[in-house]
Amino acid sequence: MEMALRLLALITAFFILAGSLANASDSRQEQRKAVLAGLSRKSPNGKIASWKVNILNVNGDWAFADVTPLDKSGHPLAEQKVAILHHLHSRDGNDQGWKELDLSKVPRDPNEEEFGPGFQKNIRKTFPFLPKGIFSKS
Repeated sequence: MEMALRLLALITAFFILAGSLANASDSRQEQRKAVLAGLSRKSPNGKIASWKVNILNVNGDWAFADVTPLDKSGHPLAEQKVAILHHLHSRDGNDQGWKELDLSKVPRDPNEEEFGPGFQKNIRKTFPFLPKGIFSKS
């Protein structure tokens, strides 16, 4: 009888853990969708259908995204886009979605491609309040 109770407790613990892991995964997927919805849909031809995510790091109410805009067929429309997004809430706590920071003030690094590590370093200098964790490779 004692062995059956231990087995039952083990099985119950397994199902509780599996359920919480599934909920965490669903929550991450929803958060990912919300962050990507906050990306500007502006493009030269206005035909962005989705984003190919190269990097997406979220830390609290801040996110770093490195994405490539895709058309409806899944073909790249332009070169990659780097964005810093902030999750906004109204004074009464209502969710106002994710909004992009204006990165036009960030100096480019002349020694590298457009959005490399030097540019990320310059983002951190320009906006020192950003959590460092959003810039790690994922």
